[in-house]
Amino acid sequence: MHSEGNTMMHTISCKELYQWITEERTFIIIDTLPPEFYQSRHIAGAHNACVFEMNFLDQVREITRDTNSCIVLYDSSNRSQGSACAAEKLSAIGFNQIFTLSGGIEEWEGSGYPVTIGGPEIEEKPTLSDGVHPIDCAQSSIEWTGRNIIRKHFGTIAISGGEITVKDGDVTAGSITLDMRTIKNCDLQDQEENNLLVCHLKSEDFFDVERFPTAGFELLTCEVLFDATPGSSNYFINGELTLKDVKRAISIPAIIVPGENGSIRAQAHFDIDRTEWNIAYGSGKLFEKLGMHLVNDTISLELFITTR
Repeated sequence: MHSEGNTMMHTISCKELYQWITEERTFIIIDTLPPEFYQSRHIAGAHNACVFEMNFLDQVREITRDTNSCIVLYDSSNRSQGSACAAEKLSAIGFNQIFTLSGGIEEWEGSGYPVTIGGPEIEEKPTLSDGVHPIDCAQSSIEWTGRNIIRKHFGTIAISGGEITVKDGDVTAGSITLDMRTIKNCDLQDQEENNLLVCHLKSEDFFDVERFPTAGFELLTCEVLFDATPGSSNYFINGELTLKDVKRAISIPAIIVPGENGSIRAQAHFDIDRTEWNIAYGSGKLFEKLGMHLVNDTISLELFITTR
């Protein structure tokens, strides 16, 4: 057992904690993981207060209000900082006997010490289900942002079709079709200004939706990023984006993970230079003396995909 820093927090080993339990010392064990992980398995006798929730301290106060209580906090493993974060929060409100379990429940269970099992262990990195997964257009969208030197505008475009193909747990192909006639602006509250901007975006100055009512993306290759952590891009996608009458190669990082009931969820954000797709209006690259009509060449796009 040893102290850490100047916060009067300590670490305790699995062997030491088990000795405390067998000696029937007076202390409280708190699992700092989300409830679903606690319910799956936890150290026998532990309470649950999820450090990631806004009411974490209230959850602890429901367990004990005595700041002199001896509390042992644990996380999933030494790779995670949840128990250390919880210890700092408790120390800040006056708790003065705080211990964090070295190795977390991973080391505790791996050492053969008792756990309460309420269900199957939850996979941290579940695999994608093989097959062709149609995009759920009602639950999917693309958001756009355009800018000039003074301000930005943003909005959405509806997805009208597409699919993601998975083989042996990896994405191998995919496509997305956008209905360019559905371009919406979400930042202008004045309806007249909003309508004017949307009409301009739909015109031949920008996306010319009368001639080109759809746009699309075709996934050609998909590289797995093996070092990715949850919440960061785990795939690098190479494909072709078609806008108006131009098809150009693009490469983008993306997060692709399993959803509920075998579905897939995907998210990606990236920038394009609109002039490469013949969207020329207000570009300082193509015109001079634009004055107030100057528009940045970069358009930012963000995809949110859910499959059925």
